[in-house]
Amino acid sequence: MKDAAEFGLNKTPAQLHPVMTQAMLEGCEEFPPHAEDMACDAFTLRKSYIQHSEQLGAVPLPSTLRGAVSTGVLAIQGNSPSVLIDKLGERMAFERSGIRLYDALITKCKSAQPVLDIETLEQFRNDEAEHFSLVRDCIASMGGDPTAQTPCADSAGMAAMGLMQVLNDPRSSIPQCVEAILMAELADFAAWELLIELADESGLSDYIDKFQQARMTENHHMHVMKKWLEQMTLNNQVEALG
Repeated sequence: MKDAAEFGLNKTPAQLHPVMTQAMLEGCEEFPPHAEDMACDAFTLRKSYIQHSEQLGAVPLPSTLRGAVSTGVLAIQGNSPSVLIDKLGERMAFERSGIRLYDALITKCKSAQPVLDIETLEQFRNDEAEHFSLVRDCIASMGGDPTAQTPCADSAGMAAMGLMQVLNDPRSSIPQCVEAILMAELADFAAWELLIELADESGLSDYIDKFQQARMTENHHMHVMKKWLEQMTLNNQVEALG
């Protein structure tokens, strides 16, 4: 597998087909959208869907006495328990995606030229698994159900789908996969900052230090991935020139 992009056949540029491009433009002028089509354009249609849509799921009600007491205490303290539980669900979903992203990268590195340290990748993968367990335990300690998919968890899962497609595409290079994981780590680091703030306001003192450690670990992941991406990109540039 070659990591450096090379010049070759690419059929997507319009400038390679000036005659067909001009014909396409002339066709658009000759057959413009009809008035009735203009009345229901994409913007109008999407606006209608947005205005009449429901929320992306809901945070489940506490199903245990412990959960009801926990959420009641948070509400009395002036905090929104649903926001905290929603963000905890999001973090757990994203950490689960992080495990799968690293699994995919490890598989790719073992199948191609081993340009990355497999042991480091496996450690990062295990870190994501530990963070998943940490958030799961936190939700359970509040009397919540870690198996519930909250609205933000649903959104986080959908956001990670594009990154998973990059990692699982057999044609994607190692640098492209590292860049995809770097995107995930950047989002992960920022999300831990917000979760720590919410946990602090909600009085989850037993988990603040643990969340802080998770944030520091994600920061380390982010810097290692960034360094690897820079090194591979520069090496590919040197090889292309040589």
